[in-house]
Amino acid sequence: MLFLLFQLGEDRYAIEAAKVAAVLPLVVPKAIPGAPVAVAGAFDYHGTPVPLIDLSQLALGRPAQPRHSTRIIVVEYPIDDSDPSQLGLIAENVSETLVRDPAEFVPSGVRSDGAPYLGRIATDSRGIVQWVQIDQLLPDGVRDLLFNQPVVS
Repeated sequence: MLFLLFQLGEDRYAIEAAKVAAVLPLVVPKAIPGAPVAVAGAFDYHGTPVPLIDLSQLALGRPAQPRHSTRIIVVEYPIDDSDPSQLGLIAENVSETLVRDPAEFVPSGVRSDGAPYLGRIATDSRGIVQWVQIDQLLPDGVRDLLFNQPVVS
């Protein structure tokens, strides 16, 4: 299986490339006043507003560093049984892929109730890579805020 790699701090993480719709340069998003701190805002992607989450802010409590390799990863985010919605993820050092058998990822031995999106780990010559589960990324309140907004007439 093909994975897209990125970093949070010094640690490497992977998401399934099949869930990635695009990797884009970092843009200045439209702020959403009153949104949770990890919600960086929204941006226009082919004429559609897409909510944007800063993964560094979500996981580390600090915004992503605006480097040349900091990118927006547009993923297909499952909301319910209907078609998935798009979600933008700001991530650092988005510059490589990894091919691994999913069976090579094993439980980390550490459970974090505050970060249920952190999945199994695999190791290679450069250290540990942790698989991020996109469907577990957003807490229910944030998911509802971003995707279940009532229609205003």
